[in-house]
Amino acid sequence: MRVSAVLCGVLLLPSAVVIAAEAVKSGLQVGERCPPFQVLDITGPNKGKQLCYV
Repeated sequence: MRVSAVLCGVLLLPSAVVIAAEAVKSGLQVGERCPPFQVLDITGPNKGKQLCYV
């Protein structure tokens, strides 16, 4: 039983390394513009107002 568990781990390890080596893309990429988004202002003269940032 132990030998089969170790063998499975050794066989699966290379695929885990390949998956971990892929580049992670999160959020906006360099050069991309942020789309408009709505926020609720909580301070200043616009406190309590819904604002659109473009």
